[in-house]
Amino acid sequence: MRKHIAIIFFVLISIIEFKAQHLTHEIGAFFGSTSLQTDYGQKGNFATQWNNNAKTFSVAHYLSFYNNTIRWDPHDVLHNHLMVKTEIQYLNNADYKHHGKWAKGNSYAGEQLRAMKGSIRSLDLGVNVEYFLFPLEEFIYPHSYLLFNPFFTLGLKYSFFTNTLTSDLGDWRQDISVLPTKYQLDNALDIGDGQAVALSFGIGTRFKLSPKIDLVAQSRYQHFFSDTIDGLQTSANLNQNNDWSFNIEFGMVFHLNYEKPLFH
Repeated sequence: MRKHIAIIFFVLISIIEFKAQHLTHEIGAFFGSTSLQTDYGQKGNFATQWNNNAKTFSVAHYLSFYNNTIRWDPHDVLHNHLMVKTEIQYLNNADYKHHGKWAKGNSYAGEQLRAMKGSIRSLDLGVNVEYFLFPLEEFIYPHSYLLFNPFFTLGLKYSFFTNTLTSDLGDWRQDISVLPTKYQLDNALDIGDGQAVALSFGIGTRFKLSPKIDLVAQSRYQHFFSDTIDGLQTSANLNQNNDWSFNIEFGMVFHLNYEKPLFH
């Protein structure tokens, strides 16, 4: 099933790229930080949210449609606000721990929680639609006085991830009792490689640095349709919430083939 989803995903990207002839192209690169909310740590705990985060790097390709007005309905202004973004994002985190009051306890259960450490690495392929508040024709045109153009984004991602789990108390594969009781249950762990689909949405803005270069700041919420990103899998007696993340990125976008719109 997962292979079929991946194939469909790549076919959709290929179709988008095929349809991209005569459109305006851009490329971008971004760095950022992601807070991945998993079964590590106490829910709502500041230390959990602050410490359990990851660094991200992504590259993206954009298609915009503002210069195709004469080919389409010249009175249809929607396409003058839309971009299609395809991206590849790499996420790396090697230090996931339990934080919160339960991990601070003096009991053996608290010691077991403190001894648990995990890591998550993922490669995400995504397709997003970005809607800009101001017309792209006015913003991208070299002599425009518009410097900022906020946008909303909605997208779909397919994530290939690898997670690990260790304990300072010993090798949990040899002796499962070094882990807290709830992680000793059947099907409580799913350590190794995996794949997941995620839905993302967020906001951002562009700042025109030069006629060919934009600076970008964006934030996104990403909901995974899986509870196994961290390797701590749901069972009948465990948390039933899927994993999710909040990502903040800053980057730069370069206009590859700017051309003056065909219709004014």
